[in-house]
Amino acid sequence: MTDSVLLDTSVIIDFLRAKNRNETKFYKLAEKGVNLYISILTYAELHAGKSVWENQKALYSLQKILSGLTVIYLTEVTAREAGRIRATYKLDLIDSIIAATALEKDISLATLNTKHFTKVTGLNVIRY
Repeated sequence: MTDSVLLDTSVIIDFLRAKNRNETKFYKLAEKGVNLYISILTYAELHAGKSVWENQKALYSLQKILSGLTVIYLTEVTAREAGRIRATYKLDLIDSIIAATALEKDISLATLNTKHFTKVTGLNVIRY
């Protein structure tokens, strides 16, 4: 197990929606004391849900989770690599940026959408 992991949006949404949060990938990684990161795009995606803005409890839960994560901002190097990944592997732009972020920082990627990311050469995708 790696000590630093970039979380895809799917992992956090799964945690927020889960009835038994102890069984989620997010919970298991946090319990192991792994350093957890998210892309700035994941941060934006998590705030794009309508319920976050209509339900104070949902916003509070999201803010509480985000307070324990480190946000990685987009750089020119990441953007260029994301363009290459998109052109090479035909991923959508957001997934390409998330993959490029993990590659640039040399950290593993935790996602529930492994099919999207496993074809990217050099990217360590965590599966459960």
